[in-house]
Amino acid sequence: MLRNIWAVSRNAYWRKDFPLVLLLFIFPIALCSLMISMFSAESPYDLPIGVVAEGGGELQGKLLRAIDATKTSEITLRCKDISECSSAMRKGDILAFVYIPHDLERHAVRLEAPAVTVYTNGQSLLTSKLITNDIRVAVATVGAVLVKNTIQNPIGVELHIVGNPTGNFEYFLGIGLVIALFHIIAMLLGAYLYAFPVREKEVGKWLSLSGNSIVVAYLGRLWPGVLILGSELMGMLAIVRSGMPAIETIDKVVLYGGGYLMVAVCMAIGASFVGIVGEMRIALSAAAVVGGPAFAFCGQTFPVFAMPLVIRCWTFILPITQMMQLQSAFFFGHLGIVRAFHAFEILAIFFVFWSLVAIFTLGARLPRCVKKEEAE
Repeated sequence: MLRNIWAVSRNAYWRKDFPLVLLLFIFPIALCSLMISMFSAESPYDLPIGVVAEGGGELQGKLLRAIDATKTSEITLRCKDISECSSAMRKGDILAFVYIPHDLERHAVRLEAPAVTVYTNGQSLLTSKLITNDIRVAVATVGAVLVKNTIQNPIGVELHIVGNPTGNFEYFLGIGLVIALFHIIAMLLGAYLYAFPVREKEVGKWLSLSGNSIVVAYLGRLWPGVLILGSELMGMLAIVRSGMPAIETIDKVVLYGGGYLMVAVCMAIGASFVGIVGEMRIALSAAAVVGGPAFAFCGQTFPVFAMPLVIRCWTFILPITQMMQLQSAFFFGHLGIVRAFHAFEILAIFFVFWSLVAIFTLGARLPRCVKKEEAE
């Protein structure tokens, strides 16, 4: 049996096939390296903003210097009026702009709590939030100095970020997008590997090498892809998690084992698509449709519990959801091992289920393909 599995694997992988090289090496390594380097700055900085400053005065100058000194924002445009800055924001020249009224200082010294208005783009919620947070702190600091802290908020708010205290985007979006890339690449690889013999009319040779065993035929094309893509995923995760607190050995086993399982599940789903539809084009399209938008449903950008019931059910069966639950459990160190192991178990169940689906559907599909090849 092992000899047959090796023969099937060698036939599937040891050949000149550019799409296979793309899916196994170029796409996962190049795209993920690009993604990691994109988030290497940890958080955005020097984002361009505009200013509409009426009148003048010492307070206005202090506010402008404080806003320009923030890490997130850089004043790149001085506008005559609001319409000019609005036009610049629609063109994409600036991401936000600040309006400072001419009577700001007079109202401030009278303790009338005047407002500095910030206009942001509602389509860029995350960027807008970063800009407004820094501007709010800068304005509040200048205001406190002006009134010599004679007015204080009756109730203060103190924030502590758990799991990602630096607000590093690499730990938030970087990890999720790396997993999402491998999620779709593994599905596409599974669909391509199992559909290739059907398209090239090599199903008879494939089954002959497997000793006419569907299980051997399935496993022979599965394990090298899982080993290669899984190892690449673990390497990328090790890079993006390098600055996070160290985890214990058992945590690493569960984390990295879960990565291999996610790749295996995705490849099994791709193989199932081939067994169901029998055509490479449709199987690849199905893998892209299922795997492509999965990141939006995994709970990384929108809480799963707030989704409608039907969407929550769909979210649960996506492998990426369980992998995201698994890796995020270790943001808190070993304390998350129970939650992580639960996600690991679900991935294992998914792998068994989709493998059975793939074996059953391929078992029904491949003999018909052999008869068609013999007839031709």
